[in-house]
Amino acid sequence: MTGNRQAVLLCEGLPVASVTEAQRLVFPRSEDLDQAWALGIFYLKIPDGLHLEGARQFGRGLLEVDSPYRKIPKYGDLEGFIALENNQQTKLALCRHHWEQHYPADITQFGRELDRVGIAIIREVLHQAGIPELLWERATGGYSSGAGTAFLNFVHYDTRHPDLGLRPHTDYGFVTILDATTPGLQINVNGQFEDVPVLPGHLVVNFGEALHFVTAHSERSVGAVVHRVLSQKYSDPVRHGIVYFANPDLEGMLWQFDVKGQVKGSSSVQDLFTLLETNLTEYR
Repeated sequence: MTGNRQAVLLCEGLPVASVTEAQRLVFPRSEDLDQAWALGIFYLKIPDGLHLEGARQFGRGLLEVDSPYRKIPKYGDLEGFIALENNQQTKLALCRHHWEQHYPADITQFGRELDRVGIAIIREVLHQAGIPELLWERATGGYSSGAGTAFLNFVHYDTRHPDLGLRPHTDYGFVTILDATTPGLQINVNGQFEDVPVLPGHLVVNFGEALHFVTAHSERSVGAVVHRVLSQKYSDPVRHGIVYFANPDLEGMLWQFDVKGQVKGSSSVQDLFTLLETNLTEYR
């Protein structure tokens, strides 16, 4: 598929997928899957049973200055109630092993539901890649079978700052699942940023650098899409978002296989992420 074809199709909206009762990611047409893999992003019909409205209400509650969840301590640079530098984004971000300690039970359950969706997406990527199924767990550092790392983040944008909502970047992990109910998200297509329209009843899914690494020597690799969020204005309603990151274990390994199951490469997650930090400074 050519870049021009991608740009034309993006004007019509992203391809749309759904997750079946059997936990399979499916697209209506093979052309939709092709476009999703080429762009590195697609819409996902909100799965039945995903308790999204309760999670949205929880996220909106974080705007209250007396919310106890704003006092959750920071765990290093990645977790806790965090305001990003050089961006408008403020978020409550917690890794899976901290959910039960800090999130209400229904929000923890919501995270578990997104775990299942993330696994379904990654397993379909590996299936399409032709990597033998017996190697999926090793390739992903265990995420495809329920291990690895996941973050569940609740985001809003501080319009007191004139920065971009979120500067251009690629995600470093496997898959990002985003609930965005207002405009502002853009992706880079052929060197130009294009709007990703809000599609009611759907989430947005994009692929990250770790999944690109794992599939690089397979039949069908995926790209990590460059994306950003436009600067949010004080005159607009506050932009909320829920973001789930399906990530490898930061202390683990990733492996590259071809369709014959031969090892083509490997990297510790820390080394890969350090390399990405070095190579992707152009998006700072």
